[in-house]
Amino acid sequence: MVLLVLGGAMVVPEEDAAPPRPTSLGTVVATSQHASEAASELESVALMERSPMASEPVPPEASGEALSAALNEERVLLEPRAVIEGIDANRPWVCTGEPMILSARVGGALEPDAVRRWVWPGFEGGAELQPGSRLQWRAPPTPGRYFVRFQVCRDLGGRRVGVLAEQVVLIDVRSCGRGEGQEADSLRVEVSQRGQGEFVFRAVSAGAGPLSAYTWDFGDGSSAATTGPLVSHTYDTRALGAGDIRGFTVGLLALSSKGESLAATASVLVRGQPPPDTPPLASLEVARGQEAAGGEGWRSEVKVQVPEGSAVTWEHVERVTLRWDDQVEAATHAWREVITVEEELERGGFRGHVTVRASEVSPEVKQVVDTLHGRDATGREVVLSWASFKRRAMPVAAGTPDRPPPKYP
Repeated sequence: MVLLVLGGAMVVPEEDAAPPRPTSLGTVVATSQHASEAASELESVALMERSPMASEPVPPEASGEALSAALNEERVLLEPRAVIEGIDANRPWVCTGEPMILSARVGGALEPDAVRRWVWPGFEGGAELQPGSRLQWRAPPTPGRYFVRFQVCRDLGGRRVGVLAEQVVLIDVRSCGRGEGQEADSLRVEVSQRGQGEFVFRAVSAGAGPLSAYTWDFGDGSSAATTGPLVSHTYDTRALGAGDIRGFTVGLLALSSKGESLAATASVLVRGQPPPDTPPLASLEVARGQEAAGGEGWRSEVKVQVPEGSAVTWEHVERVTLRWDDQVEAATHAWREVITVEEELERGGFRGHVTVRASEVSPEVKQVVDTLHGRDATGREVVLSWASFKRRAMPVAAGTPDRPPPKYP
């Protein structure tokens, strides 16, 4: 697998292009008859791999302009503040029909409303899009070289989408005979969280037989070697401010009974917390998990109180959706769009409720976490977080064997 870094330019759709539609930066499958016309020139890129530097053109249908046209978007290049530090893959190549997991690592100064997403040409035309830093991409039935693009974007309103940073991954899809694929000996990492910044990782292999010599890279500069499939690690959250979120990609290398090296990755999110002796700027009471009347979703009762001597102005809610395959989707909303206030309390406190609609929690969704952001009179950030939805067990048969899991806008 090889990685490609490139830029692009704004494309203004033609007058007879497909009619505009709202841009949510969510999950979309779209087609456009002008997709191939939007990119008349190939983009020259540098292939970065362990072998000497080489160059290869990106085909027109995989260019940033063509993908934007296929999604009925107007592509606008913004001043880059985000930095794509790298993209990890759980295997160097993939057989036709097999899945590949890609994880992007993003740094730099991110705007609160920045959205991370993957876009690629659809196998039957148009373009496909999936939000989040992690992608489970299933190879098509035809071998070849396929391009997938990771982007950090902002919704500029209407059809305009601003691109802050992007990187292209070139995937080698091979035709494999019986027993030649990598899926039978695939390796994955299961993740569970014990406490603040503390995680347990478990290596799971299907068909590779006993594994040994596990080597773990936790993504924060530390690593470990174990003889068993379990390992725990605690991330240092002292440098994170209250409510700050940082993602880490965990890498695993293991040796199979056949003497082959297997690789896998997983992603974790770590949230900063104020020191325990810091008095709270606001308190939260939540009654979660009651199904709303009429099958509309799940309703959580929320009560926020602000102590005397302070006053809080609330700004926005960050909603993080976690899926069973470890993909994470984050979106930012005005706080009153998410929270229905039933009673105003003193100093910025309130009593109300949050509803997670049934359409927002497909079978692939494990948990929905809402984080309310605001500031007190001195400008200090006030952050309250709670789980508005949590599924206890993974549903059976989520997704299909020949395509990625279903995507929901």
